[in-house]
Amino acid sequence: METPAITIQGSCDPAFGKVKDAFARNFTEQDEHGAAVAVYRHGKPIIDLWGGVADPRSGAPWQRDTMAAAFSISKAFTATAGHMAVERGLLDLDAPVARYWPEFGANGKDKILVRQLFTHQAGLYYIDADLKPGDAYDWELVTRALAAQKPVGPVGETPVYHSMTFGYLIGEVLRRVTGKTIAPLVREWVTGPLDADFHFALTDAQIARCAHLVMAPMPNPPPPARGQPEIVALTSRGGASGDRINSEAFRKAQMGAGSGHGTARGIARFFAALGNGGELDGTRILKADTVKKATSFQIESDDPVFAIHNRFALGYQLNTPGEHPMGTSMEAFGHMGAGHRIGFTDPKSGLSFGYVGGLFGVTPGLGPRGVALVRALYDSIG
Repeated sequence: METPAITIQGSCDPAFGKVKDAFARNFTEQDEHGAAVAVYRHGKPIIDLWGGVADPRSGAPWQRDTMAAAFSISKAFTATAGHMAVERGLLDLDAPVARYWPEFGANGKDKILVRQLFTHQAGLYYIDADLKPGDAYDWELVTRALAAQKPVGPVGETPVYHSMTFGYLIGEVLRRVTGKTIAPLVREWVTGPLDADFHFALTDAQIARCAHLVMAPMPNPPPPARGQPEIVALTSRGGASGDRINSEAFRKAQMGAGSGHGTARGIARFFAALGNGGELDGTRILKADTVKKATSFQIESDDPVFAIHNRFALGYQLNTPGEHPMGTSMEAFGHMGAGHRIGFTDPKSGLSFGYVGGLFGVTPGLGPRGVALVRALYDSIG
């Protein structure tokens, strides 16, 4: 039986037809079954495409408003709320974390700086406590454990990617200085004002819009990253499982490093604001100088635990030499998400990009589908 042809819906500026063609080929050549891609240029939407199925079990189609788990793209939203707190005088990046979260100073952590949370240099890339399934969704339990433990790696040295702890660490500091948890804070400060369709702690109505993710085959699973499986289980290197990434508990969680869900359009719109100096369509979330400082190069390393190369700004990933997952400009910044999804902006070209899919790819990096889309995008501008 022939596979039914996929209908690509949405809009695409004719000058960027290569992106639409690459998107269509992902379905016929790269096992894509449902996805969306969106692009802004100079603050204006130029591509908004979607197609395939949102739920392979029922055959329900991917709709204009279908959301998908963004995983670590979530970190960029959490980091942006952090920089907004800095700009408002509520937070000092060079102050000890314990100034705002006194319990955190236990067990030799009194000198860890807020800045080091943003650059993955806090030595807290896993939780040194016994955790059982479901504990990752218990904010109080996880943050108490982080406050009580010793660093599990060097502080202020080679960064080790704080895969899931990033969101708890920055999120708890923000809760202490604003009185708000991640979901309402990001909604009220970031996504609400921008009208960007991206959310933490999803409502039932939002869950009904979520794509059902399907795990790609992994013949030879890599060993999990060092640390508690419950915390790393939602990352590809930690053995993500379909029952968790599609669960109501995950979708309703406030895991600032990984449980955000959104449309490709919402992700691209958010990054378009950052790429435009913190403002979009008359709404400003950050001053241009704050964006420049927040996205400036901080540190680069080969991660000794997750076996990935990283260039970090303050809470954002920077483009990587030789790989260029964010296009051809070294000015580009954003964040990749587990399973081959990405959001970024390139101030040099004025391009801002969001891509999410229903297939959870298990190989490192952006994966062939996302790479093809980014390559086609930059081929279109020469």
